[in-house]
Amino acid sequence: MARGNASAPAMEMTKWFDTNYHFIVPELGPDVKFTYASHKAVNEYKEAKALGVDTVPVLVGPFTFLSLSKPAKGVEKTFPKLSLLDKILPVYKEVIADLKAAGASAIQFDEPVLVMDLESHQLEAFANAYSELESSLAGLHVIIETYFADVPQEAYKTLTSLNAVSGFGFDLVRGAKTLDLIKGGFPAGKFLYAGVVDGRNIWA
Repeated sequence: MARGNASAPAMEMTKWFDTNYHFIVPELGPDVKFTYASHKAVNEYKEAKALGVDTVPVLVGPFTFLSLSKPAKGVEKTFPKLSLLDKILPVYKEVIADLKAAGASAIQFDEPVLVMDLESHQLEAFANAYSELESSLAGLHVIIETYFADVPQEAYKTLTSLNAVSGFGFDLVRGAKTLDLIKGGFPAGKFLYAGVVDGRNIWA
């Protein structure tokens, strides 16, 4: 996928937001079928636990995964990628079930797309996705992490109103406006994960 070969071109690599890190852009279309192909998160959790370290598995959230994908070759550029949430959420449910069975007590979803300017239908899709996952996440300490910029007010309201989530992480190095939102109202009984180390500084 990263290098390509004689019969298939390499997939696009693009910057992970405005960092110097890159990711391979998933190529999706209406006929895509998602499957639970990699058990990396579960295997690495078990490996750490066997060494006496209880970790918090981190997954790229479904909303960010789809939002940062692109239509595959031959698919209309206007294809609504978030329409695939119903197809991808069952795979997330399988991973969550495996992590719970392995003994995980907490799980983190990274949803950095929430720092972007999103339309109301996108925020609605985000909220619906985590409502759909709510029963699967029962009994877990669930964290949603954002980073790299301020979270707009509407996204902040949508995020902090999620029932299934018990902790929220924000970038307070680049997020002075987010700090104002937190001071103006943070849900009672929830945890705040404050990002106070500059992740762009390799010497930090």
